[in-house]
Amino acid sequence: MYNEKKNNVTVWVFAAVIVILALLVVFYKSRPAETAENAAEQKTAEQKPAEQPKPSTSPKNAETHHGTEKETHHGTSLQSGTAEKEHRKNAEMRENEETAGDAIPESTPSEPQKDAEDIESSEIAGGADVEVVKDKDSTADSEGFLHGKILPKKGIEEALLKVPGLQLKHAMEISNAIRYDVDLTQIKAGEDFKVKFDKDGNVEEFVYYPDIVTFHILKRDPVEKKLKYIAKTLPTERRFRIIEGRIDSTLNESLVKRDDVTRNIRAVTVGILECIVSFSTDARKGDEYRILVEDRYYKGEMVPGSKVLYASYRGKQAGFSEAFRYEDEEPKSAFNAHYTDKGKALIPSAMRLPLDTIRITSPFGMRRHPITGKMTQHHGVDYGAPIGTPVYAVAPGKVIEVKQTPLGGKQITINHADNTKTYYLHLNSYNVSVGTAVSARQRIASVGNTGRSTGPHLHLGIKDPKGNWLNPQKVKMIATPQLDAKRMPRFKNQMKEILALLENTEKYQEWIRKYDEGPQQGDFYQQYKE
Repeated sequence: MYNEKKNNVTVWVFAAVIVILALLVVFYKSRPAETAENAAEQKTAEQKPAEQPKPSTSPKNAETHHGTEKETHHGTSLQSGTAEKEHRKNAEMRENEETAGDAIPESTPSEPQKDAEDIESSEIAGGADVEVVKDKDSTADSEGFLHGKILPKKGIEEALLKVPGLQLKHAMEISNAIRYDVDLTQIKAGEDFKVKFDKDGNVEEFVYYPDIVTFHILKRDPVEKKLKYIAKTLPTERRFRIIEGRIDSTLNESLVKRDDVTRNIRAVTVGILECIVSFSTDARKGDEYRILVEDRYYKGEMVPGSKVLYASYRGKQAGFSEAFRYEDEEPKSAFNAHYTDKGKALIPSAMRLPLDTIRITSPFGMRRHPITGKMTQHHGVDYGAPIGTPVYAVAPGKVIEVKQTPLGGKQITINHADNTKTYYLHLNSYNVSVGTAVSARQRIASVGNTGRSTGPHLHLGIKDPKGNWLNPQKVKMIATPQLDAKRMPRFKNQMKEILALLENTEKYQEWIRKYDEGPQQGDFYQQYKE
């Protein structure tokens, strides 16, 4: 028995020795190859240039970066190729590190910078630069201008970047110089612009001309070295026409069938008449509508932008209703709208506008940030106005926040009856405090230039009860539900002028109808001499 156990142990020892020897053989055979790999890797590493140290992304440096980003981006040209793509990739990684956690659903006093960034905008990773396919065949005209067109569903910066030689710094300089005088939300695809550079590669002149009579010009001031705005409008001839007819099915469908009604005329007419006529209950087939339109002509060509001065509806069940356009002395006045003959605004349930004069400098949605140059989601609308301009509450509510943040500057938050919240940023001074109950059109503050801002303006943001940001431009907003005593005399005079125009235009169109019928007798041809 003992000899049998001894033999078994000997067998196991022998087997273990064989396994160990086999492993040693395998190890020594593979060692030369690994050594060769290591040597090759070491040689490759020696050939590579030393890696540049990354800039610090500490909170202090990140804040400094935000403060100087405008200058940095303005000095950066568009890049292409492998090295540039690698540079953009590294830049995007740094931007992601700096802006991580910026967007949060609600404001938190313990994190003021995140709160301000969320209220105004959230940056999109990788949006600092844009690759642009440029037309290599484009050449300057006889005056040295390069020509371009507004692109569909794009901002003015993206359209500018299609111009050969125009860099991001040029696009940002142009858009920042023009946004306080031109409503960039109204630019349309296909509209024209042109740019001229000086010998140093700077923008010397920029001209945006949306139609044949309107020119928005930027010229570089030789003393201040900045682009200065100049407006130029060619004289036009005003012509008036009456559009009238009967309802077959709906007012909208009746207007769609007409060749002399543009989409804008139809939208305005239907919008104002819906406020004074209950189409769902009172409209009947055979009801009549009437519209007085003002057109502008230049050298026989009609200029886009016809105005609806008057609209009326006469129905069997609906009775007679009419609306008049009121125009304030200021062309961009928030009071320019349609009213009944009693001065009642024809959007009765709307929010009030936050300012008396409306100049939108930056719309809601995706945009290129005017300071950082990055693509951002803008959570509100910016209205340009001088410092000290009164700011009004857009609806009744209670002030729940009055504070100052690094990016949003001085700001006010109001909670409304349905738990909608409105945010007012970059203010100069406050007229209310936390807990104040406010009414619609009550002054709550004044326009300022506090926080991260390119110039005096009001940022208005609106959140629905679920916490989603709303586009203020898609929310019905008016200046006042009823014209005040100060404006009523002017409105009554304008109503008289409109009714006189209506009568004269009716006579003229009747004269034209008879003229087209054939020869007329008496002094017919003396009534309207060419």
